[in-house]
Amino acid sequence: MSLATPAPSLILHLLKTNTLIRPFAPTDSDIECLAQHADNPLIAQFMRNAFPHPYTRDAAIKWINFTLSQNPICHFAICDANTNTIIGAIGLKGRDDVQYRSMEVGYWLGQEFWGRGIGSEAVGEFVKWVFGHEGFGHLVRIDAEVFDGNEGSKRVLEKVGFGFEGRRRKAVEKNGLVLDTFVYALLREEL
Repeated sequence: MSLATPAPSLILHLLKTNTLIRPFAPTDSDIECLAQHADNPLIAQFMRNAFPHPYTRDAAIKWINFTLSQNPICHFAICDANTNTIIGAIGLKGRDDVQYRSMEVGYWLGQEFWGRGIGSEAVGEFVKWVFGHEGFGHLVRIDAEVFDGNEGSKRVLEKVGFGFEGRRRKAVEKNGLVLDTFVYALLREEL
């Protein structure tokens, strides 16, 4: 099922961490910053295989073009508010058929920005925006799947109110390792 109305362009200023969430732009700056921060094996190890590694300039161009082709746009850049340069990304993946009232949130930050509260603030403000916007009025649930070993992502989700729903044993294979995943969710009424 498609969304009833498109979501507007999002620009959120996160006051605690002085970061922005905004749409990607097809500029040299966005392309270079995205490729620079995303090209890190410590990030790639906890992402699905669709997230390329190495993360090249061509991969960044392809991703930015994809995000701008969406209607509504569901994937956004996390940026330093002072420089407007990309330091990470956040977005939603829709579902259809009987699961159309649920979306999955995904996010990552460049390694040098870990441990500063940016991830927690970004996820928290982003899900508030999603649940508060009429374009996503059909949603009752946002969930996330975390690979075993990604303790930082588990803390981010717990900090912003996502509840742990369960462990999916040996659910994914990444880099030749079969891993468990952990499912977290936040319902609209829990926000």
